[in-house]
Amino acid sequence: MGSVKDIQAHLRHAKADTTANEYMQGLPESVKRMVGEVYAMLTKGGESQESLQPLPQKAANSSEGIAVSI
Repeated sequence: MGSVKDIQAHLRHAKADTTANEYMQGLPESVKRMVGEVYAMLTKGGESQESLQPLPQKAANSSEGIAVSI
């Protein structure tokens, strides 16, 4: 969502090739679809087509970060 120059300016790289070579890679369609589904779940409170499994009790009550596998 933007040109290499836009992203270069945002990341404050001196060279556009640093931005393109290190930070811009193509995403497989399956990854784009997964990100879209997770975004929709988070912003609209909906559920994905697959049933969501409840978090283990320890993780749900933990103050540490929660690992989620998709």
